[in-house]
Amino acid sequence: MNRFHVALRAVLAAAVLWTGLGAGPAWCAGLPKKGDTLPAFDLPAPVADKAREYLDIRQERFRLAQIPCRLLLLEVIGVYCPQCYQQAPLFNTLFNRIETGKLKGQVKMLALAAGGNETEIAYLYEQVRYSFPIVADPKFAVHKLLGEPRTPFTLLVDPGGKVLYTHMGVIENIDAFLKLINELVR
Repeated sequence: MNRFHVALRAVLAAAVLWTGLGAGPAWCAGLPKKGDTLPAFDLPAPVADKAREYLDIRQERFRLAQIPCRLLLLEVIGVYCPQCYQQAPLFNTLFNRIETGKLKGQVKMLALAAGGNETEIAYLYEQVRYSFPIVADPKFAVHKLLGEPRTPFTLLVDPGGKVLYTHMGVIENIDAFLKLINELVR
């Protein structure tokens, strides 16, 4: 066997070992994309009663499939992310438009604070004034399952966890995004 074959075998063995140990997300292709199905994961219920009521969550931990809706907007945020702070008022507007329009009850919004704890989430509610629920992911467990996206990372998923849309970064055109949401709910 020549050096090339020895090196090739080493690279292939490392690749098999890496994927076999679960080093990447469930689909082993990076971030979730349209058509993927999210892996099942548990989230802590929001602390605020209003947020629990909005999501219709009564237990201490829940899965996305337990949220009664036709479409879920899941936004992965960073507690110290300046782009997330920029997007927050835009998504608050989106939330208010959904909740006062024909999509109320059909579309739910939820933020996942990657690395965030309850104290930091309380700060977000107070200072940034998020209108929709935020749940903690203090050890980045769910963030890792999602391929460790930069923030903000927005997903639209159906009740079964099928990814219908993803977007990395700030979504500035809320009108166009709301139009897309309406089309996906039909």
